[in-house]
Amino acid sequence: MVERRRRRRLGLFGRIALWTAVAGVLATGIAAFVLYREITTDLPPVDQILHYKPPVTTRIYGDDGTLIGEFYVERRYLVPLDQIPARVRYAFLAAEDADFYRHRGIEPASIVRALFTNVARHQVVQGGSTITQQVVKALLLTPERSYERKLKELVLALRLEAKLSKDDILYLYLNQIYFGAGSYGVAAAAREFFDAGVDDLTIAQAALLAGLPQAPSRYDPQRHPQQAIGRQHYVLQRMREEGLITPEQQAAALAEKLVFAPRRPATYLAAPWYVEHVRRLLEERYGGTAPYQLGLQVYTAVDVKMQKAAEDAVRAGLRELDARQGIRGPIQHIDPKKVDAFVTREGATKPLDPGRARGVVTEVRAGGLSVRTAWEKGVLPASGLTWGTRRLAPTAFRPGDVIAVKVIEEVDGGGARFALDQEPQVEGALVAMDPYTGQVKAMVGGYDFRRSQFNRAVQARRQPGSAFKPLIYASAIEHGYTPASIVLDAPISLPNGNQPPWMPRNYEDKYFGPMPLRYALARSLNTVTVRLVDAIGIKDVIDSLPRFGFQGRLPRNLSIALGSAEVTPLEMVRAYGVFATLGKRFDPIFITRVTDLEGNQLDFGNTRPRFERVMTPATAYVITNMLETVVQRGTGRKAAELRRPVAGKTGTTNDTHDAWFIGFTPDLLAGVWVGFDSDRSLGKQETGGHAAAPIWTAFMKEAVADRPVVDFPVPEGVSFAQVDRASGLRAVVGREAELEVFVKGSEPKRFAPEPPPEAEVEVEVEAPPPAELADPTGGEVPDNAD
Repeated sequence: MVERRRRRRLGLFGRIALWTAVAGVLATGIAAFVLYREITTDLPPVDQILHYKPPVTTRIYGDDGTLIGEFYVERRYLVPLDQIPARVRYAFLAAEDADFYRHRGIEPASIVRALFTNVARHQVVQGGSTITQQVVKALLLTPERSYERKLKELVLALRLEAKLSKDDILYLYLNQIYFGAGSYGVAAAAREFFDAGVDDLTIAQAALLAGLPQAPSRYDPQRHPQQAIGRQHYVLQRMREEGLITPEQQAAALAEKLVFAPRRPATYLAAPWYVEHVRRLLEERYGGTAPYQLGLQVYTAVDVKMQKAAEDAVRAGLRELDARQGIRGPIQHIDPKKVDAFVTREGATKPLDPGRARGVVTEVRAGGLSVRTAWEKGVLPASGLTWGTRRLAPTAFRPGDVIAVKVIEEVDGGGARFALDQEPQVEGALVAMDPYTGQVKAMVGGYDFRRSQFNRAVQARRQPGSAFKPLIYASAIEHGYTPASIVLDAPISLPNGNQPPWMPRNYEDKYFGPMPLRYALARSLNTVTVRLVDAIGIKDVIDSLPRFGFQGRLPRNLSIALGSAEVTPLEMVRAYGVFATLGKRFDPIFITRVTDLEGNQLDFGNTRPRFERVMTPATAYVITNMLETVVQRGTGRKAAELRRPVAGKTGTTNDTHDAWFIGFTPDLLAGVWVGFDSDRSLGKQETGGHAAAPIWTAFMKEAVADRPVVDFPVPEGVSFAQVDRASGLRAVVGREAELEVFVKGSEPKRFAPEPPPEAEVEVEVEAPPPAELADPTGGEVPDNAD
């Protein structure tokens, strides 16, 4: 009886326990189902990854294949998995997920280990994520640390493993993961930290890179090399433990000395003005964000060596001009207590020129100044406080003054000896083009791209002054004038509506009377050009100018004769290209080819030479020949230092606000502009021949140094004849004459009159002719003339 009751109670308890267990299981299942529904309700579809195209770096190349710039949101270069060496893949597997090819997307043991760690720390500090989970987190989820996000990550990892192969997931991981220093993916990291391709990485280098994703800032090898090396040792140990490398390979890798590349510039690796202009062209063609995401390969026309010569010439020329203008004093003054912060900021920027820097005066003594730069400390002796012809006393400075200095010599035991320097405020621009192809080979838009990204070569509209005159002379040649035509050079007064008469003047108010057009252009005589426009008619002159390719509006008055139009340096160089190509206008070419990620060529538009006949070859040659005289005997004589055929013209605007020189050899065309961004004079003597021509000449000496000397080709439709200088008529045989060039058919038909018999010639010996009416073809034009 007792036994029966005991069994009945046990049976009851068993049934209760069973139903409790069943209820518990059901409750757990329901709770799990509810939780699963809650977690998966707003999960992003894994299919997104199947079509995911990460933003990839667009790369810009020079004409020789040199990488000169990059555009990106995330610096990334996609690399197929089969192009990533096994040693590199092994390093990442050892560091992040050694069982990657054995699990199904998640590792329960790692998750449990991370759970205990997080509970012990009372916060989420460890994830225990597999490579699959990291891909999911990077591409589909936010980086927040929470249990809900972790559960979503697990579900998505399982789903991703069902959709993609292991190799596909590893490909995504190695191209997506962030390594620090703005680098995404192993290819960008290899280039950033070792300046190497992925296939060139050693085991030691691969192990170091594999250690970075866990904490990119903490293990940054450029800033924290010891921490990075320590992490590398751990990865190498894991590689050996997993049998991915031998003990001998581990020992060799540990012994390898790693050399880290310096921090790379963000976008502009070379030719910054050119690269920035290319970016603008890409945005116009493909849309505003395209250059930063599409991974284009953009091949440009820039000649990297020529570009460097252009940048060097502009900087040197502007420094020389600035030295002529005198010292301006300290750049700024800072609190001596803030010197450390100042030099730290300066140290983050590479000096524009080696040996030049900004420094802070830390002490003033009778013998000179103590100066500290971001790189060294030194002394600026009193003898080094000179600028141009002016010498300053040390008392002109005080501690905290920021000054520009250049290193004269390094002192034994550390330190340096400085001299005073000065950063120019004046700006300049240079454009060089190949007249045979229309390709822009070099472009400089200012003194320092870091100081101002405004590209004066293509964005600044300035008056070209007398550099515009050859375009006027071309119209005159087409209206029957010749280089031998005589036009009066004398003061002129022209009606100006309700305003006082317009009275254009020559440089320094010098006039030469009747003047052959060849020498009027060589001396850049204003009144002759104005008389030409007045005689031809302003309408015909204006109608002849659009063929040169100007984009802006041109003034419809006589001032156009003196270059009152506002144009860019690129437009002026292109205009002179009509002469250099014997009458053809071309579109400037910056980009020669664009390909996508797969190497397919894209349509960009203007990548091939396109020429349009806008002038007869004969007219273009006559102007070119006249421009040679400008260089040989006129205002452009500085360019004659090239010792080869050169045609060119100087230009200077009112009050010397702008100085120009545009010129060309038979195979290279270039132009230089110099001026301030503000409405400010360069100085009375800073004309085109004095401020711009030396920069042009310095550049061209480097650019054509290895090219053969050739003459300008003479086209059909040109003839030559001996002429009398004074009258412009045919020379009488036996008399002094000059060989002149003509458009065939425009040669003078009449002969110069015979001089009167010698006995009847009146000879005045009391006084020489007035200087302003001296021989128009003789003498020398001052170097500083326009």
